Amino acid sequence: MGKLVKLLWHTIKRRGEDIGLPFLILGCLCILLQFVLVLTGLRAETSLLGVAFGLISVGLGFTAIGMGTKSDKRHTDLLERLDKNVARLPLLLKDDMLTPSGQLLAKEILGEQSKSAAQKRLDEDTKKVGYVRGEIYEVENGRWAIHWGGKYPL
Repeated sequence: MGKLVKLLWHTIKRRGEDIGLPFLILGCLCILLQFVLVLTGLRAETSLLGVAFGLISVGLGFTAIGMGTKSDKRHTDLLERLDKNVARLPLLLKDDMLTPSGQLLAKEILGEQSKSAAQKRLDEDTKKVGYVRGEIYEVENGRWAIHWGGKYPL
């Protein structure tokens, strides 16, 4: 019995938003039905209103559980990455100055960002004109640029 409850709880946490949406829709439909009954002059059903609010509450509860679980997972992943990178921080900084290994890492990161930005610009130009008009190359300071023309027609 305990394993079944754990499995059910895990399913609710993982799919809470998907489970809660039908309850919310049914609750809203019950309220809409109540309005139709009142507008047509029939007797107002308080039990129908109670059922509607109950369904909406259950739907909001499942949705909150699902959203909370997804948010918790995202924050846990972020904190794990931060914790892993903070462990490397003393190797990269000493007295608010970059160590030689920190300088190499910073230069490498800037080069990768520059290369991806140049490649993105070249890809966008290729999409725009329909053919390749240049190639990326590394500039002496570790940055990347585009050489237009050459073996490629402009």
